[in-house]
Order: sequence, then C-alpha cells, then structure tokens
Amino acid sequence: MPQYLRVLKFICMCVIISGCQSKALQMIIEPQEWENLSTTEGVTCTAPEMIDGDLKTVGYAKDGWIHLRLPTRKTIHKIVLKGTNITDATVFKKIEGDQRWPAIMQIKNNRSNVIQLRRSFVTQAIRIYVSGTTEDKRQTPLIATRHDLIVRHKGLGNPFVQEFEVYGFVSKDKK
Repeated sequence: MPQYLRVLKFICMCVIISGCQSKALQMIIEPQEWENLSTTEGVTCTAPEMIDGDLKTVGYAKDGWIHLRLPTRKTIHKIVLKGTNITDATVFKKIEGDQRWPAIMQIKNNRSNVIQLRRSFVTQAIRIYVSGTTEDKRQTPLIATRHDLIVRHKGLGNPFVQEFEVYGFVSKDKK
C-alpha cells in the first residue's frame, strides 16, 4: 500500500475516533428510518384524500395540478404516488422566499399504478403537473395554419392518486 494512502487512512480514523459530529457523520452512524411526512400535522394538499393514509379513498388533481405543502422546510428523499393513473408528469419544488418553482424530476411513460421517485432535496412545497394519464382521449389531428403542420392533441383524463407519500429520514431515538 502506498505511503500516502496509509497517511490518509490514519487521518480518517483519527477524525472518526475523535468524535467529529458533523451532520453527514451523524446520518451515517445514527440509526435512521423513513417517515411519511405527508401524514404529519399541518400538511395540506389539493385533495385531502391523497394524504389521509387510506388507500380506499381517491383524490383528483385540479386542472392537472397536485400541490402539497409541508408546515416547515424538510429534506425529502423519496416521493411515492400509490394507486394512480398518471403516465407523464413533472415534479417541481418551491424555493424558499421566492416564487420560482424549478422542475426537479420528470415521469415519462409510466405504466404502473405506483410511482416511486428517489431524489434528495430541501423544500416546503411540492407541485406535480400531470401531462398524461391512462385515460387520455386522442382527439382528431388538427392542421396548424401557420406552418402546415399536423398537430396531435389529446384530451387529458382525470388524474387521480390514492396516496401521495413524501418520505424523509428521522432518527429512531427522536421518535
């Protein structure tokens, strides 16, 4: 083993043993478990049926939009949409103190009734714009008069979700 790797290994061990309590190190060492943040107190959604914890209820998106607001900023690691007819959508997060909503993920050609998205980000609100469902109705192609192009339009079905779950890590000791 080269000498510099031994030195690097020694320095890393000293930092770990000396009790460096950085946030990253705490997350690695402390026992963590997932918590569904969407069922906590103070969370709001465009359709309350999406966050009630009951798979028997169905919430419908209003005009193709689903909006979920948490009471405080949280680190989100996973989003799960259960019992859904969504095939195409874009997920947006709200930037604190700003009215901008950058797109962070896209769903394309989903054929399952469960959508799982894994990505870590910090936000207080999430929006999902649904651009396709399994119930979309194909409409007659129209010819655009400006450029003589054939434009295919589709009628968006009624997007629904039985459960909208947003997961973050929480320490087992704090539960």
